Amino acid sequence: MSRIVQTLKMLSFLCAGCCLACTPIPAESLNPSQSEYSPMGIGGRVTDRNGQPMSGAFVYAYRNAKSNLRGPADFEARVDDQGRFLLDLVEGEYYLVARMRQTGADAGPPNPGDAWALPPFNPVTVKTSEIVPIDFVLQSVTQPMLMREGTLTSGGTGFTGQLVDDQNQPLAGAFVIAYTEPDFRRMPQATSPAVGSDGLFKLFVPQEGQWCLAARTRTRGQPTLGEPFGVLDGKQGSCRQVRTGEILDVGAIRLLPYRP
Repeated sequence: MSRIVQTLKMLSFLCAGCCLACTPIPAESLNPSQSEYSPMGIGGRVTDRNGQPMSGAFVYAYRNAKSNLRGPADFEARVDDQGRFLLDLVEGEYYLVARMRQTGADAGPPNPGDAWALPPFNPVTVKTSEIVPIDFVLQSVTQPMLMREGTLTSGGTGFTGQLVDDQNQPLAGAFVIAYTEPDFRRMPQATSPAVGSDGLFKLFVPQEGQWCLAARTRTRGQPTLGEPFGVLDGKQGSCRQVRTGEILDVGAIRLLPYRP
């Protein structure tokens, strides 16, 4: 009888151990550092030119700029009612663009009436346990094509300046085109993104040398009658020399109604 009692006691002890083993153990009791979530990525606000939140817009992140920031993005985040967004990303470099489509969709080709914006710089570098603050100010799209072939969103060589209208006021939505020769009737070798409400542009070029600059508001074809169009002017003409690693300030380019 004593052996039976001892056996029962042993089985009871083992079963108790089994129950303890099946009970979930809080992760923090094993390794507190693994259970703590440290957000990292890119966050900020998306607004219009009046500072109003652009709820329903999307911020897209691309691992590279080969697609000219078009097509399906690697990551995306929807903007909330306060204009805020957070892209949850691992460390690395990302090319960003914010878009708001009139349809409210998160994908599809850009159309007139949509709005978009680039960050102050691309790419944006994300480091471990870091939220990089980036804000966007959306601009209206007057042409279906946002980014055309030859558009560089970052680099160390190029030009900066301002686009103004016939009243010398900043001209939002226009962009700069660059050629190695002063022949503005063919396809440009480099194109800037469209400028914002301040008219300030930054045009990156693929290599040093002579570049001839013009500016316009349409993305395709030859300038049409009445279209705002202008070339870099001054004593040096429309062309400037730029060295590798130099961002040359060329001042203002004035756009006037085009007359063939």
